[in-house]
Amino acid sequence: MTLPLWRSRPTAFDIHPATRVRHEQVGEGIHLSEGYSNAYLVVTRAGRVVINTGMGFEAPVHKEYFDSVDQGPVRYIVLTQGHVDHVGGVDLFREPGTEVIAQANNGAQQDYDARLAPFRARRSSFAFAAAFEGMRRAGKDGRPPLQSRPRPTRTFENRDAFTLGGVRFELIGCSGA
Repeated sequence: MTLPLWRSRPTAFDIHPATRVRHEQVGEGIHLSEGYSNAYLVVTRAGRVVINTGMGFEAPVHKEYFDSVDQGPVRYIVLTQGHVDHVGGVDLFREPGTEVIAQANNGAQQDYDARLAPFRARRSSFAFAAAFEGMRRAGKDGRPPLQSRPRPTRTFENRDAFTLGGVRFELIGCSGA
């Protein structure tokens, strides 16, 4: 009997924040930095594309790895969702001229996440206690790094595409939250 996909996924206790040891090249010019939400770097001859940025406190770890791979400019940040674990590090990665691309419902997802934050904090903080302590230690003056709430510079409904350094990126939107 085949195990359903949802039963094979890790639980909250199995998922850990980004570390300096959980990253790798997963394809030609494509790099993965694992965390609560994985972040990816695509290197092209005309600059870099960052796909998701992780939680705000994870972003410095993702950025350190990505910068060790390539120092080119970040031309695009692509957000696959508006949830906090995907958008939290945008402010750290964004450079002058960086375009932030997301599906048109991204802002609504971020607003919904913000409304749910107090409820989630009360119900799930036990699962993230170690990460919260890491956030505190990672921040300046004992305060955690800021969590971005970015508004994309470019949105799309169903499909979008761009080419950078000879690499074509095709984005397909899903309207669910």
